Amino acid sequence: MSSKVVVLVAIVLLAVFAHAARIVVGYVDAPPTKELAELNKTGEVKMLKHLKEIKAVVLNVPDHKVKELKDKLKNARYVEEDGVARAVGFGDYADVQWNVKMVNAPLVWDTYFATLRDAAFGYGVTVAVLDTGIDYKHPELYGKVVYCIYTVGTKLYKGTDLKNCADRNGHGTHVAGIIAASLDNTGVAGVAPKVRLMAVKVLSDTGSGYYSDIAEGIIESVKAGAKILSMSLGGSADSSVLRDASYWAYQQGAVQVAAAGNSGDGNPATDNVAYPARYSWVIAVAAVDQNYATPTWSSDGPEVDVAAPGVNILSTYPGGGYAYMSGTSMATPHVTGVVALIQALRLAAGKPMLTPDEVYQVITSTARDIGPPGFDVFTGYGLVDAYAAATAALSR
Repeated sequence: MSSKVVVLVAIVLLAVFAHAARIVVGYVDAPPTKELAELNKTGEVKMLKHLKEIKAVVLNVPDHKVKELKDKLKNARYVEEDGVARAVGFGDYADVQWNVKMVNAPLVWDTYFATLRDAAFGYGVTVAVLDTGIDYKHPELYGKVVYCIYTVGTKLYKGTDLKNCADRNGHGTHVAGIIAASLDNTGVAGVAPKVRLMAVKVLSDTGSGYYSDIAEGIIESVKAGAKILSMSLGGSADSSVLRDASYWAYQQGAVQVAAAGNSGDGNPATDNVAYPARYSWVIAVAAVDQNYATPTWSSDGPEVDVAAPGVNILSTYPGGGYAYMSGTSMATPHVTGVVALIQALRLAAGKPMLTPDEVYQVITSTARDIGPPGFDVFTGYGLVDAYAAATAALSR
């Protein structure tokens, strides 16, 4: 048989099955064998299943034969189209808020859990959260914080006594929840709900900190094994100690994600991106709201790489509670979570983690363009897309 004939046969078969219905017939005493035989003179009706225990047969019936089938089987208990059920996706959980859906994290969970299991939720990697600390006793975060680093002032602590990294401000706990809050149908869920966290307290309880404290936190995080650093912080001035520490971390293969800042003025001619986000080796994140609009306060400039939800974000808060907060600080952990997902998936697939440059390329090239066509100073290359990034990362 020639290849042309094979193709033609395939097309005909596809046409037949494309216009067929799956019908279930419930019979009274005996299957309607005679009626089906009369109906099936052309061989188009196929019996797919016979469920004897409940007196039902499942048929594949061409659309143009369905009415005839129903007419012939008037004494059947029922003749109805076979319904379709779908697995309830993780994105259907009540704790998955709009912002996590907006970055397509649930699609990553649903797609890759079947083959790569918990790596689809970030399991296997650790994220260092450089902030005001983390409420490690929060039900959504309990057991996820595995290490503490404290660098505020003259004190340096490194270890597993998590009390040293307790959050008495709220900012760090909110950020941590966006990354890793449990997917359990209560409260909220993070982008990478099974990732491990390193609480790195570089900011005081007032929410501020010296560049040198942050630099020390960066260095100690990397020395402790963190390959992903989330920094929802920034300053308006450059700093040699911050620059050197951040570049050193980059040289060690650590991916750094930082907030672009909240000093935007809506003027594309000005550049108000904060440091360390302003460094070329750091992924700078701007904020957008639920309608994909950029709030005027989101810092803009040529250093902005991508955008993520950052307006009225519900996340974890100290004392076991939840709170709404806005800022590029909230946008940043969405991107951090996406980085955690793609690195975890690669490890589970037997591939090495991507380098910081490779992560940057994957994140920016797969972002969904939501502003003016192409790159723009308000949203960079667009809204971060977890599923597109994961797919691209696994194909490398």
